[in-house]
Amino acid sequence: MSEAILIFTFSPVQSFIGEARRASDLFASSKILSRLSYAAARSLKTNGVTMIYPANPNSNDMPNKLVARVPFDRARSLAEQAQAALEREWQEIAESARKVLTQAKPKPDAVWDQIWKRQVGQIWEIYWVAQRMDKNYAQTYSEASRALDAVKRTRWFLPSEEDGLKDTLSGKRSALRTNDQDAREYWKQVAKNFPAAQVRPEGKERLDALGAVKRFCDLAGGKNFLSVSSVATQEYLATAQKRSPQALKDYRQAVEHLLGSHLYRVRPEPDWPYDGDLFFLETLEANRLKDSYRAENLDHTALEAARQKLKTLYSQVGAPSPYFALLELDGDSMGMSISACQQEDQHQDFSQQLAKFAELVPGIVTHHFGELIYNGGDDVLVLAPLTQAIPLAQKLAELFAAKVKQPPNFEVPCSLSAGIAVAHHLYPLDAVRQAALRALTNAKNLNGKSAVSVRVLKRSGEQFDLRSYWKSIGSDAGGQTNFEKCVQLFQDIQGKGSPLASRFAYDVLEVSRILSASDEKFESELRRLLKRHRNKKNPELVNVAECSDRLLGWAKELPGKSEELGRWLVFARFVAQGGGE
Repeated sequence: MSEAILIFTFSPVQSFIGEARRASDLFASSKILSRLSYAAARSLKTNGVTMIYPANPNSNDMPNKLVARVPFDRARSLAEQAQAALEREWQEIAESARKVLTQAKPKPDAVWDQIWKRQVGQIWEIYWVAQRMDKNYAQTYSEASRALDAVKRTRWFLPSEEDGLKDTLSGKRSALRTNDQDAREYWKQVAKNFPAAQVRPEGKERLDALGAVKRFCDLAGGKNFLSVSSVATQEYLATAQKRSPQALKDYRQAVEHLLGSHLYRVRPEPDWPYDGDLFFLETLEANRLKDSYRAENLDHTALEAARQKLKTLYSQVGAPSPYFALLELDGDSMGMSISACQQEDQHQDFSQQLAKFAELVPGIVTHHFGELIYNGGDDVLVLAPLTQAIPLAQKLAELFAAKVKQPPNFEVPCSLSAGIAVAHHLYPLDAVRQAALRALTNAKNLNGKSAVSVRVLKRSGEQFDLRSYWKSIGSDAGGQTNFEKCVQLFQDIQGKGSPLASRFAYDVLEVSRILSASDEKFESELRRLLKRHRNKKNPELVNVAECSDRLLGWAKELPGKSEELGRWLVFARFVAQGGGE
């Protein structure tokens, strides 16, 4: 009996994940995609086929592309069964969300059902190709891949009419509504059934069927998944628990007195089980609390008491940074690595190495106070506090290089590149993810890759980009990287102030635009600026010769030379000051 290589995939993926306004939307989207892929893989395994990629499917994190060895005469039947399994899984997931909404008021009617069925039924495009194994494995897989690409280019779409008010996640499809109520009024009434952590009140958030599935299905993080505000303040919370537990306790009690039943828990920690947005003074305003917690007619004395307790916490711990980071990490040249697998067992071994890397990712993310959204082996999506963005991404890149080895006879080492978007915790999350994807593209445009690119979205509206190879950021014998040392140049050292004034970073950037080459002239200017901007009361905090040598060495390895160094210094100052302008 002849055999074949079956490649099975489905879409859309990026747009499905990208239509998100909350961290819980990102999380639910990723979990849904993983569950759909697992349903298809489980169907294949149940039918006795040999899975090649992933070698050992699991229900937690799955790629949307499956590779298996199947009997050629059963390939169509097996692919169609996998497709049916995926579609059944989707219907079950969607049904779990529909049940939640049908129990709420107002009740769905025929118009609501029509929108739901149309949108839920027309989402997934499924493609598969089976290539007979009448050549060696590498050639067979290559031909199957080319055939799959050709099939995807001939995709067709059913026309659909999306009238009325559009949903607020994608802005493309009709938001759910009833015959008697338009979408705004319908969602204004629906929101009364759920906490503001799930649906914003007053019709400010209108969902279509896909958005509703993400928000209300069994896989959704819902109100218990950390918001970007909570992620932004996770490290701050740990610091407060360690340095000033009493001030934290006093503030928690003041917030509980102020908001009472309007509070909702997002974590099991008794010291602070609530959302991280309450660590920001700007949240403790009547309008914000009404919008975010549906708290009306607040006791102004209790509100002022809570503000004072938060200020006391600030005096002992400092204020948290309102910025967070979204990390998109992706393996470099994975297609070339897979194509280099000359035999099936080499492809399986490569798949297992990716799986071993994935097993270690959650622990590293947790260590860096991050929140893991997707973990597909060579594709990782993470939320992290501002200060942890670069260290976390670098640690994952180092782990990937250590655990995933290139196939035999393939000379290019396996590496992981990162795109990082840094934004204010109130910045639209869909725009943040687009920025992270653009940053990842910038990193992957560098020769040889194994790089990181950062796009900073400041609240003032200013944006700036920076890039570096991972090897250039490096680390010394003590484990400190060039970037971490730069951050320390702008941090207070044991109450003595920072080694350098903030202006140093901007002056280097300005000088670099004139002295673009990292040569002796630029080095001379670096030393002059270091002397000019060093701490006047404690000049010993910075060693001018050592610092200039290190910065010049990094500049020579950066893709943008001295100007790129200037941008990294500006970013280091930004991180050191928590995003302060």
